[in-house]
Amino acid sequence: MFALLLAGALIGCTLPPLATPTSSPTLSVSPSPTPVPTMEASAAPTPDSTPSAAAMPRFNAGERIRTTLDGLRVRQRPGTTSSVVTGLLPIGSELQVVMGPIFVQGVGWYLVTDADPDEPQFTEGWIAAGFEPDAFLASIGASPDDTPYVASFDQTGSAQYGPIEIGDGDHAIRWIATDPERVRCEFAVLLAAGSADPVPAIRATIGNGVDPGTLQPGSFAALGVRGQVFVTVESDCAWTLVIVRAPDPLEEPSTSASPSPSP
Repeated sequence: MFALLLAGALIGCTLPPLATPTSSPTLSVSPSPTPVPTMEASAAPTPDSTPSAAAMPRFNAGERIRTTLDGLRVRQRPGTTSSVVTGLLPIGSELQVVMGPIFVQGVGWYLVTDADPDEPQFTEGWIAAGFEPDAFLASIGASPDDTPYVASFDQTGSAQYGPIEIGDGDHAIRWIATDPERVRCEFAVLLAAGSADPVPAIRATIGNGVDPGTLQPGSFAALGVRGQVFVTVESDCAWTLVIVRAPDPLEEPSTSASPSPSP
């Protein structure tokens, strides 16, 4: 029941008003009526309780997924009040997960890229995930071999992960965080290569909104963490992050003059 109500809110469906029932004439009752069995009040249907974050569908960074509901919107940030990037996605639209989920306004959200050749097309944005067993998104396959996403994590509060293999080349960390109480929270990330001491990588104070950030490749490289890396997050926020392998720089064209052809 909750999934149907949530889907209606996200795709903007409107139902016609119900007709007002007319009153029925009152029947007279004899002084000694025959007892008639009555139903227990508990037998009446009651609305389903709102699902918790534990019921959000789970996907890995780089995983291919599809929409299971017609008319989902892609938004600039997680939340139903955020600006719309594109919509309305038809059922079966293919996407690739970047990071998530993060629980905002009672809904789980994933950052995704467009993996479908059909319209509407977009670069990336946040999409509502719904809740199991009637989630709005479903997996269609594992991460492709050439995915740039090394690993993605999410949590409310502090957590530790690893080891994660950080190879050669440039890497970055993308993250987004929000205070569940919408007041203020702290978000910090530390990285440790093997048994070395953790190195502070990210530190931010999150206000009453949903704040994203990026540890750029140059800053990541300056930390000097390679090989088997452990990630520690110290936070009282709801957050998600992804470690991304940056594309190799384009090879500069040769500036040397070509030899003159022989006469």
